[in-house]
Amino acid sequence: MSEKSKRLMMIYSRLKSGPVTIDMLSNWAKKNDLQISSRTFYRDLYDLENSLILPNERLVVSVGKKNRKTWKIEYINKEEPLTEFDINSYILFQNFLPQPVVSSRRDSLGKIVRLFYQQYSKSQFENFVDVAKMQIKATHFYEGSIFSDYHKILDDCIWSIQNKRQMELISINYDYTSISSDVTFPQVFLPVQILYHRGVVHISGYLKESNQLLILGLEQISKYKLTNVPFDNSSYLHNLETELSRRFGITQNINNEVYDIELEFTERTGTFVHKQFWDETQRFERLENGNFLMHLNCGINRELIGWIFQWMSNVKVIKPEILKELVVEKHREIVRIYEYGIELVSNNSFRPA
Repeated sequence: MSEKSKRLMMIYSRLKSGPVTIDMLSNWAKKNDLQISSRTFYRDLYDLENSLILPNERLVVSVGKKNRKTWKIEYINKEEPLTEFDINSYILFQNFLPQPVVSSRRDSLGKIVRLFYQQYSKSQFENFVDVAKMQIKATHFYEGSIFSDYHKILDDCIWSIQNKRQMELISINYDYTSISSDVTFPQVFLPVQILYHRGVVHISGYLKESNQLLILGLEQISKYKLTNVPFDNSSYLHNLETELSRRFGITQNINNEVYDIELEFTERTGTFVHKQFWDETQRFERLENGNFLMHLNCGINRELIGWIFQWMSNVKVIKPEILKELVVEKHREIVRIYEYGIELVSNNSFRPA
């Protein structure tokens, strides 16, 4: 194959990923260590424009401001044109994925973009995408950012769930979800569900020996093994749903009790809080003083108490008494750290015994 033919094939491959201008091609060439002048690019694109004859494809040239040309491949198919609403839906999906998933799957997401472009080139998909990339952003606040082998752990967990295969959890990094103190590793684990919660992708399942629910952030898993040992997950799925309905969030409760909980919020904070989803059992009523009373029916755990502290002096526990005492005691513990210069040590006050 001649040098020119190789060059034309490379440009053609680049065009299949989206429209190009001469500036875009020049930058692409520099990144790939290709020494090609702008004049050569013009000639090559002219040749492609007049000789590219492939089924269901055509090279289209458009002229924009200051006579700047853009070359793009349009795919001739019986597509139903995408609307701006459809494309924004896709961009929202792409940008609001958790950061660890995005960073570990860039190549895969790139393939999806190319497939969209091939299918919907006549809908000006690429133009909407370029604008939306600047207008739609995620802060990724509260999401993980530095993980090794994240995509492998995620794919292995998905494989185990889909194929109903046991896993062996050999070691865990830290306690994020209040794992009971009687749980030690290694453990045989029956994976049931991938769960996204508060910026973290988790795996939910049961310990085979104790039949105890275990929920782990993927980054907690430091060492594990896949197995080919099957298990029946039908009862576990129902049990998982039942158990999570008793929790505020996903953290393990301090005991097996479910409480009628009442929290009073100031008017301004309550106006925000009552419009958000926190728990399946939440219910709000407006008080005569303008404040909001939140009703919950769930267990008490670290996540609930941490969430209450999030609102600082804009919330007050009305009942039950045990929740009041836990909040007050944790407040006193924090104050003592400052008053007496107590050294910080790891402390999970709400870890079930």
